Amino acid sequence: MDAHAIYTWGKSLDLTSNNDNGVGGDGSAEGVFNADNVPFQYGRSDYDSRQRFSGDAVWSVPGVKTGIGHLITSGWTLSPIIILQSGQPFTVYTSAQYSNGGDFNADGYDFDLPNTPKFGNHIKTNRSSFVNGLFQKSDFPVPAVGTEGNLGRNTFDGPGFANVNLSAQRSFALPKLGEAARFEIRGELFNLFNRVNLVEPVSDLSNSLFGFSENQDAARDIQVSAHIRF
Repeated sequence: MDAHAIYTWGKSLDLTSNNDNGVGGDGSAEGVFNADNVPFQYGRSDYDSRQRFSGDAVWSVPGVKTGIGHLITSGWTLSPIIILQSGQPFTVYTSAQYSNGGDFNADGYDFDLPNTPKFGNHIKTNRSSFVNGLFQKSDFPVPAVGTEGNLGRNTFDGPGFANVNLSAQRSFALPKLGEAARFEIRGELFNLFNRVNLVEPVSDLSNSLFGFSENQDAARDIQVSAHIRF
């Protein structure tokens, strides 16, 4: 068996990560809370995961030594990939216009921060927290008219991520097609244990689903392929 494992503990900080406010990533404009005080939004990068473990392996299954069992079980190769990752940060903000109680600093840009809630700018969570609602809109005080809130950017952590993929492969010689000819079959299971990996909760105060994770990453998926090489 050949195996590798990597553990990373780190922190990434920036002013904007090219995908704030649901835009960017393709060279488009990036979210800025207050053009007169850009350094204020210096904080964790959108892709910052404090801890991450990844592991992979390639195992040639020995199989049964003799008989028909040998024909069925020998020659297989199993390749698992494991990823365990802490949650990435998100920003609580409002996209409401000034007339609807948003745009706190009245700059005409509807992407504003509230003030820091009583419990601070971080909260302990588990998966059920994101399903049942992480917090309430009333938890976040509205700043004085004409000012931006003091909560800051990317202060809260989204749900973590855990996933195991597994592939199984076997090849058979096809001497009638030449010495190098082989028939290969491969099966792949993505999200092997069908774990529910929740997406980040809705963080827009003006959204009725504020505080809830309303979706999840892909469920288990199975793929089988076969081909002939010669």
